[in-house]
Amino acid sequence: MEQRYMFWVCGVLTAMALALAASPAQADIIFGNVNPAPLCQAAPAGQPGHVCAITEVFASGADNIIAHGFLGAPAAGTGNTNLTLKGGPAAPPQLLPTNVLMESGLGINTNPGPVCTDLDCEISPPQSVTATVGANTLITDAQIGSVQPGETFNFFVQTTPGGAFIQLNGAPIGSTCVGPGFTVGPVPDMCSWNAGPGQTRFGVAVQAVTGDELLTSLSTTRAAVPEPASLVLLGTGLLGFRLLQRRRQKV
Repeated sequence: MEQRYMFWVCGVLTAMALALAASPAQADIIFGNVNPAPLCQAAPAGQPGHVCAITEVFASGADNIIAHGFLGAPAAGTGNTNLTLKGGPAAPPQLLPTNVLMESGLGINTNPGPVCTDLDCEISPPQSVTATVGANTLITDAQIGSVQPGETFNFFVQTTPGGAFIQLNGAPIGSTCVGPGFTVGPVPDMCSWNAGPGQTRFGVAVQAVTGDELLTSLSTTRAAVPEPASLVLLGTGLLGFRLLQRRRQKV
C-alpha cells in the first residue's frame, strides 16, 4: 500500500515539474494597439499620430518592452527627441481616433508636439527607434511598416542586456526586404524579421536611411525560469528516498 502511495506521489510531483518546465508562451506587441506609459499627448483632429515621451513602456501581459528614440544611430544620438505613436485598429480609447493612413506603430519626432514635424509621424533619417526588453522577456521577431518603394532602413539587434546595438544588414533594406532574417509582408509595404530558432534578442532598433518607416510590432517570449521545476524534482527525489527508507525500516 505504502509503495503504491509512494509511486503516486512521485508521479504527481514529476508531472508538476514537467509542467513548470514547459516552453514559455509567446506574446505579440502591436505598438499602435497597446497603451504606453506615460500616455502620449492626443494629436489635434485630423493628425495621423500622437507625440509621446522620449521613453515609453509598452506592457502586454507579463511582457514589458521599453521604446526609446534617438536623433541618430541607436543609443548614439542626442537631443530633445520624442517618440510618435500611430494608433491601430484595436487601439484603446486613450489613443483614439486611429490614424487616417491605416498604419500603426512607433516613429520619432524632434519637437515636443502634439503635432508631428513629420506629417506621417514616422522614423525619418537619420533618426532611430529602439525597443528593448524588460525582465525575463526576449524578442523573437519584429515588423517594420510603411516601407514603400524608394524607402530604406538599417536594422540592429542587441545580443546582451544593455549591450551595444549591432547592425545586421550591409546594404540598407528596402521594400523588397532583402536582409538577414527578413521577408516581405505579411501586408503590403511591410518587412518582417525573424530571429530564427534559439536566436532571441534583448533589443532591436530601426534607423531610417531614406524616406520614413515605422517600428510596427514585435513578438516576445518569456525567458525560461528553471528554478521551480528543479525544486520540484529535488523534492520528488527526497520524498521518494524518505518513503523507501521508512519501508525498509518496517521490513
